Amino acid sequence: MKAIAREDRGLPARIAGDIGRRITLGELRVGDTLPKEADMLATLGVSRTTLREALKILSTKGFIEAKPRLGTRVRAAEHWNTLDPVVLSWQSDAEDQEALAEELFEIRLSIEPLAARLAAKRGSVAEHADIRAAFLRMAEGGANVEEAIEADIAFHLHIFQAAHNRFLLPVASVIRAALSISIPKTMAATGGFGQSLAQHEAILLAVEERDGEAAFAASSTLIASTYDRNFR
Repeated sequence: MKAIAREDRGLPARIAGDIGRRITLGELRVGDTLPKEADMLATLGVSRTTLREALKILSTKGFIEAKPRLGTRVRAAEHWNTLDPVVLSWQSDAEDQEALAEELFEIRLSIEPLAARLAAKRGSVAEHADIRAAFLRMAEGGANVEEAIEADIAFHLHIFQAAHNRFLLPVASVIRAALSISIPKTMAATGGFGQSLAQHEAILLAVEERDGEAAFAASSTLIASTYDRNFR
């Protein structure tokens, strides 16, 4: 661990991120004991309060646990809060990126069609207009890849917002992560949105017509075909 020259408000999160990434990379393995507090303080050059706040972040996200006389140990992946966007960011350098992307896609296939169905039934006119606006930015964004990708992500996130289900909203961060991985790959392979643009439009039209079943089917078709292009 590198020493920190000076402390700031975001320092505990930065320290937690450094340790979290080392855990996801396997540099710190399940059951490993973190260095003693005095050693970590000397290495990092931070206050005891800052270090303890960083360790609290890791503990809250399921990465470590402290036990009397045993020290602070690394926990297995099944304890990690994998739906947390911060935890997802810690895994961005992990070696199994392809497996991570595929697992995120599996979550999308399970959840997004439901969100589309609910958005068709519950979304307001204004929320449906937000979905359409994102689609139009996708369609017009061919000359600017970054803008097109952001518009695609916005399209899907607006659907989640229009679903009006408080338990679906936290999953939106997972969807954003999955899209951030898959969209550039898809565009690189196909040279643009291509077929997927028509599939997005099918979702949009079904949502605007408040046809929940059609929205569910159109969303399933889009995600399944994108999955095939990326992993088959």
